[in-house]
Amino acid sequence: MLFASRGFSRTTVVAVATEAGVSSEMIYKTFGGKAGLVRSIWQDALAGIGPDHAEQRSDVLSANSRSGSDVIEGWVRLGLEVAPRAASVLALVRSAAEVDPEAAGLLDEIERGRAERMLHNARALADNGHLRPGLSVEHARDLLLIFSSEYYDRLVSRAGWDVDDYIATMTRTMSAALLRLM
Repeated sequence: MLFASRGFSRTTVVAVATEAGVSSEMIYKTFGGKAGLVRSIWQDALAGIGPDHAEQRSDVLSANSRSGSDVIEGWVRLGLEVAPRAASVLALVRSAAEVDPEAAGLLDEIERGRAERMLHNARALADNGHLRPGLSVEHARDLLLIFSSEYYDRLVSRAGWDVDDYIATMTRTMSAALLRLM
């Protein structure tokens, strides 16, 4: 992927179009430009690899799980589908946002979307009676934002953690931070 090798700012729409074998006009018409193209890559990463979008599966999991720890473990497992690609896209956009106004706008959009989704998840924990007493949904949202694709990148991709160890550790850590004691 050109964005990974060149970065956001140095990757041109013309270069992407050439590599894809399409016209740059097609990229502009389809995606609206470079930020729209990266937005599409981000959305594709968020979908995961299952037959249904990862967010839909997350909602089903939240509604049908008996315990909060089952919900958390399910979210960690869904995160394993999303994290490998999402972490690299987020890192790309974050680094570009420091110097590129278009990337800065895209980063704001991504961060707002992440916060909205984590608020949705925090409300699901609260509505199902799983949230730790005294923990507001807003604070739960903030904690859920901490446990993000960057942890996968840091622990599994860079530090070489076994995926099963990652699942167990993240499930324990998130459960301790978010869930009521049983």
